[in-house]
Amino acid sequence: MKLFLNNKDTIDFNEQYDHWIFDLDNTIYDFNLGLFARVSSRMTEYIKDFFDLNEVDALTLQRNMYKKYGLTLRGLMIEKKIDPEPFLEFVHDVDFSELDEDIKLKTLLGKIKGKKSIYTNATFKHAKNILKSMGIFEEFEIIFDIKDANYIAKPDLNSYLMMKKKLGLNDSNISKSIFFEDTAKNLKPASELGMSTAWIENDFNRKEADIFREYINFTGSDIKSILSNMLKFEKR
Repeated sequence: MKLFLNNKDTIDFNEQYDHWIFDLDNTIYDFNLGLFARVSSRMTEYIKDFFDLNEVDALTLQRNMYKKYGLTLRGLMIEKKIDPEPFLEFVHDVDFSELDEDIKLKTLLGKIKGKKSIYTNATFKHAKNILKSMGIFEEFEIIFDIKDANYIAKPDLNSYLMMKKKLGLNDSNISKSIFFEDTAKNLKPASELGMSTAWIENDFNRKEADIFREYINFTGSDIKSILSNMLKFEKR
């Protein structure tokens, strides 16, 4: 794993990358806010009520589906024939009140000259709600969500291939793209396709990041510190 840039590095990232692709949950906003934990709790609640399970069995089913398919919903659709729409509507009905307008992040995103996109296993509506709350919705040209991926989640390669097509990436320009993620295993397919990668450090995912370190080009404690380091070398 490459630790972040030192003062001798003079890379102009705005010339190196034309496509800047960001995961949403725990990447665009601080992992420590616990917002995604609320989404996960809503999943457990939905599964518990829908299948008439107790809390332990509902959580076990949720985790098993995630481990097997990379997305709880994907597993429930395949093995339990669940309708995705009411599930997604319920689990993303969470409070975003702590997500204030983020002026610093908006300023940093505004310095990026290339195309900016969101690539998420969540829905467009969920992404829009978060980005609007943070005052950065207009910074992104495309939001590629779980519906665009036909409910196939990262890190399944087929999801990346669909994302690649929608974002206009191909074998000749994909090396000019960079992908930011908090889940280390989701960086492996991106790296294998030719993208540069940046991991948002978090203790929950640290052991996994060590396993997948060969697929990680850059790291930082949060998205703002990573972008601050990258964009401070911008030519004037």
